[in-house]
Amino acid sequence: PPRAALGAGIIAAAAVPSPSTSGNWWDTVPSADLLTTTTVAGQSTTPTADWFVLLGGGEKGSALAPLENLDDDNLCSDDEEQHLELCYKKCAILTKGEYPFRTSAWTCCKSKPCTLFNQVHNAGICSGFDVAGDVNGQKACPHAPGSCLQNEELYMGMCYKKCSLLVPEYPKRFAASTCCKVSGVTCFTTQGVTDPSYAVGGGGGDGDPETPAEVQKPLLQLTAASA
Repeated sequence: PPRAALGAGIIAAAAVPSPSTSGNWWDTVPSADLLTTTTVAGQSTTPTADWFVLLGGGEKGSALAPLENLDDDNLCSDDEEQHLELCYKKCAILTKGEYPFRTSAWTCCKSKPCTLFNQVHNAGICSGFDVAGDVNGQKACPHAPGSCLQNEELYMGMCYKKCSLLVPEYPKRFAASTCCKVSGVTCFTTQGVTDPSYAVGGGGGDGDPETPAEVQKPLLQLTAASA
């Protein structure tokens, strides 16, 4: 049967597409051009975007925007917390809930006040507790508040389009303009390629002025509604 939603005196209905042969549930979702809104009096209005399109676009309305809670007073990504001026992966996640309170780049505490007897430490530089959330890639360094686009990766605190998209055979970013097959110093040999075009943001060519085409700091508007 057709989908229907009733609210505020408006009924939204969509024609049912032909049965899919692939067996995927998403193939049965009507496209945006099939969805129309009709008043109780029977007057058709302008077609509206399908819910599946809106879901894929995230709360900010761009397919490149990460799906984030914009109303949680957290300027970092959902799996991160802010300490001083940087966003770190949440201590609650790193310690499986045992030491949820961050007190430094390298220490997490079981409760407040924090003392030498109720804290754990895991020191490192862009490792241990000194890491960003998983949304920014494994072992990414802590960064300024905000988030990168979904097709970007953090490098030295800036958001670059992913090497895995720019040059798939060299998926590891080693420098602003260098992508590598593997991580580490072996990139200096035959394992890396350098091209100025790799120093680019992820928003180029999508027709959306809110998604920068140039390299940029993490965007606050991707993590906070008021930004």
